Amino acid sequence: MLDLRVGFIGCFVVGVLLGVFAMLHGVERAPRATVRRFSLNLPTIAGFATVFGLAGFFLDRFTTLSSAMDLLLAAVIGAVSAVLALVLVAGWAIPGAKAEVVDERYELQGCIARVIEVHADGITGVITYDVGGAHHTATAHGLDDARLTPGTDVAIERVENGIAYVEPWAQVEARL
Repeated sequence: MLDLRVGFIGCFVVGVLLGVFAMLHGVERAPRATVRRFSLNLPTIAGFATVFGLAGFFLDRFTTLSSAMDLLLAAVIGAVSAVLALVLVAGWAIPGAKAEVVDERYELQGCIARVIEVHADGITGVITYDVGGAHHTATAHGLDDARLTPGTDVAIERVENGIAYVEPWAQVEARL
């Protein structure tokens, strides 16, 4: 009986560790043409192991059921929780993320650029930056009318009507 509890605690700990690993490293998979409703991946396994271990420990500790029944019920509870989590993600989180409208003004936010030319007013000029392996240039305006200096690195805040509003990278870096 004690060995079974240790096994349940071990499953719980492994499940939590796998869940933390998945949160820290993310889960990426290649897009597929077919839609799958059930996905056996690291977060699903982590969730199952965590709930299986927790439910099994409590069943073994606080009930008089046999060890076989503890294992069976813990497996059922773990499987149900994994399926419910998948249903929640598939039915709420994924559609919500897909429905989100991307504001095109902020697609380049945080992109590092270099000022290559400053106009006479000192707050507008031209920047150059690389995105996706392609080299781009754009008209730039200092954020909050900040002065631009040729050769300095800037961070793009937003792009409106073809004008990139930029802030010196040194100021952004100081805030980080």
